[in-house]
This record gives sequence, C-alpha cells and structure tokens, in this order.
Amino acid sequence: MTGGGAGEGTGGTTGGSSGAGAGGVSGRAQGGTAGDGAGQGGGSSGAGAGQGGSSGSSGSSGAGAGGSGGDLDVFGIRQLYPSSSTGAEWTSEHWDGDAYSIDDREDPNDPSGLSGFRGEGSLDVTGDGELVMGGSQPRIYIYPGTAPWRDLEITVYYQRVEDSGTAYAGLVIGVRSGEDGHSTGTECEAHTYYARVRNDGAFDFEKELKHPASATQSRIDPDTAWPPNGDVPYDTWIGFKFVIYNVGSTVKFEAYRDMTNGENGGDWELVNETVDDGGWSVETDCAAHSPSGGESDMIVLDGGTTMIRNTDVTEARYRWVTMREIAPP
Repeated sequence: MTGGGAGEGTGGTTGGSSGAGAGGVSGRAQGGTAGDGAGQGGGSSGAGAGQGGSSGSSGSSGAGAGGSGGDLDVFGIRQLYPSSSTGAEWTSEHWDGDAYSIDDREDPNDPSGLSGFRGEGSLDVTGDGELVMGGSQPRIYIYPGTAPWRDLEITVYYQRVEDSGTAYAGLVIGVRSGEDGHSTGTECEAHTYYARVRNDGAFDFEKELKHPASATQSRIDPDTAWPPNGDVPYDTWIGFKFVIYNVGSTVKFEAYRDMTNGENGGDWELVNETVDDGGWSVETDCAAHSPSGGESDMIVLDGGTTMIRNTDVTEARYRWVTMREIAPP
C-alpha cells in the first residue's frame, strides 16, 4: 500500500457540480418507528425536493434525495430507496455472536463469504454487533459475488474513538473498485468513488482511477458540516449513508447523516451530493482510462468491490452496516 489511497489527491478538479455545495444540509428524511415492519410511521419520501431541496447554487437539484423507499433494514434503520429486483444485499448481522478477529481476505464467519480484511492493521469483531478497526491502513472489503454492487445504498454507523487526526482519514466508503486495484502491480484497477466523513471535519467525494492519485469534488467545509466548531465528535455514533446510482451515462452521489443513533429509523439529513458527468479529472497514465495530458475524466459506470477504510487509527467502531442494490429513481 502506497500512501493513503483515499488521500488528498494529486491533481484534477476540486469543484464540480454539487447540489448541496457549500450549503451543506439539503433536506431530511425522517424514519418511522424502529421495528415497525414495512415502513409505518412516516415513510421516507422527501429528503430532497420535499423540505427545501438543494441548498447549493450549481449542479443537480437534489431530486431523489430520500428516494421512494421507507422500509426498515434488519437493524431497524430507515431505507431511503427501494431495493432492486435482484434483492442483492450484504449486512453485518454476523458480527453479533462470538468475538473474533478478521485477519484473512475472507471472513470465515460471514455466511455470504463476500467480506474480508485487507490493508495494514486489525479488524476485531466484539461479538455484540460491532467491529473495531485499528492500524495504519485497515480496510474491510465486500466483494461483488453474483451482485454487481453498482447502484447502492450503503449504511454505516461509525464512532470515532482514538486516532492520529490524519485529515483525510475517518469514515471512508469506497465503491465500484477493482478487486485488487490498491495492490502493487494492479494500480490501474483502482477506479473507486469515495464518500468521506473526514477527521478534519469536512464532507467530500473523492475519485480515484490509478492508485494512489485522486481528486475531490463537492467539499463541505467543517464549520458547515459540524457546527459550530467544525469538529467531528468523538465517542458518538454517527450514522452515514452513501447512495450512488447511474443516471444514463452519468453517476449521482448522495450522502446522508443521522445523529439520533437510529432512533425511529434515523433522522436522515442530506449533507452532500454531486454528479460525475465529465470534467472530474484524475491523474493517470493507464491506457484503459484514455488519458490526455496525464489525466482522465473517465466516468466509472460499472459496479465493483466496496470497501470501508480508515488511516492511522488506534480505535474506530462500526456497526449496523448494510449494503443493498437499489432501484434508482
């Protein structure tokens, strides 16, 4: 592993078309009562256009934020978009049981056989539904199997406990990656989109084509993301959803936050969004990316591997992780 992978980037664009833009909060999708079955108690039909829509000044308008879902997942957390007809889903339910460490490419306790450890560090399952990350570059991977892992709603509850404060680290979710794209000799397969809750307090999206170069888009400044002081809280469960789906030949990104610890399914606030419709360029010399002048704005339209990662962390906790193929609006 060279550098931070999901790091600061070494070129490309930092602006892009963001619906939330510097405005931050763009809407809200309140859940029903946890455990109420098929989404009773308020649904989830208006996190974007419903209450204020997009507060940014450019790019997409926020339509679709919150989607047309409303069911609860296995942990009682509100689903914002309906599942696809394939029913493809991965959850962390198997973290509730025996305590154990995940130290191989395949987690032996995962009934799906799709998840496992990568990177440098440790993944320790506590046995009560939580996973603890530690080390310089810890990552949990969820491989596609028979699912494409393309149009996704990913939910993670994350608790920051102790780390070195590396600015670009924190809760980092990457999707559509090549299976071995962050390994030596396969760097051209590192095509990955990331949504980040950064240690420095910013929200952003990051794009990587050839590891380790990357470029960010739609940065929400810390003071806007975490008022009033811009600090990501410690020892607090932060619910985060990364939603990504294709719209024709473009890709839409949405990020949501819940600070209620999942109460009543979660109070899901749209905190960032953008679109990759070209012009989001990243440094690469890989022929498959059709570079020009050492950069490419290739749009990653296919599915791939998903990862949750951190950097220079002593302890960070994760629970209630779900990933579903969704039916885009």
